[in-house]
Amino acid sequence: MTREDPGVKGWGALGLLALLWGGAFAFIAVAVDTLPPSIIVLSRLTLAAVVLTAWVFYRRRRFPPLRDVRWLWFLGLGLAGNALPFLLIAIGQKTVPSGIAGILMGMMPLTVIAAAHFLLPNERLTARKGLGFVIGFSGIVILMGPAALKGMLEVDFLAQLLIFIATLCYAANAVMYQAAPETPPSVIAAGSMICAAVLSLPVAIYDLVAGPPISPSLPSILAVIALGLLPTALATIVYMTIARKVGAAFIALINYMVPVVAAIIGLLRGEEMTLTTLIALCVILLGVYVARRKPKPYSPRTGA
Repeated sequence: MTREDPGVKGWGALGLLALLWGGAFAFIAVAVDTLPPSIIVLSRLTLAAVVLTAWVFYRRRRFPPLRDVRWLWFLGLGLAGNALPFLLIAIGQKTVPSGIAGILMGMMPLTVIAAAHFLLPNERLTARKGLGFVIGFSGIVILMGPAALKGMLEVDFLAQLLIFIATLCYAANAVMYQAAPETPPSVIAAGSMICAAVLSLPVAIYDLVAGPPISPSLPSILAVIALGLLPTALATIVYMTIARKVGAAFIALINYMVPVVAAIIGLLRGEEMTLTTLIALCVILLGVYVARRKPKPYSPRTGA
């Protein structure tokens, strides 16, 4: 499939995804006060699956029969894009500081563009793309601070490994979606979310049976509902709609925009915007510009 220029709609959709996914951290912070990670994951996935299934019927689409091979693709996309990374990140951040987790998650675009280079003929790595992603990743390191980078050697290695595996999951999801059989985006979104919810069910049941009693507060319940509706359901619709049109490399830029959104949200909440933060945001935006800038076509000089 030929990749389209993102245009205004593509960049607008990317900005909306950054807002939805960047705001998810605030909802998660409220939800984990009284709910275990597995219950949060199952709840948000189930709610999103219901919404996305309704979206399929609203669009008058049909799910393929259960014997159709596309359900295997839905299963893989649901596992790699939702169920597994959601759980791995939640478990890993029990001991890994958010700064280190941010640096590890910032490695995702590099894994996407490397995997896409070998697996997708339309996503070949160029020096310009590579330079842009490296610059963007450097901005994330600056944003999180040198202390966080130094701390990578001082916290639990297994927890870091879980978060890094989550970045590989997201990269695999981005590449798998490009290669999936042609299917309406709404059907892929709902099908993969249904599979993700089913896959997350055993862990949640185990925590309910073997874990301590759960007494969720109203703010936690509302936060989970918001997670299911906004950064999970709505973001999935937006993502699935534009991903094939603009390609995996363009979608990977979201990982550099989310820190920008997070910093703006922090500023609105009264957090201090330091000079280091401003420099980091400039570097991140520079990386986005370099990665997406098209080289000027060569035109020989004809003389005066």
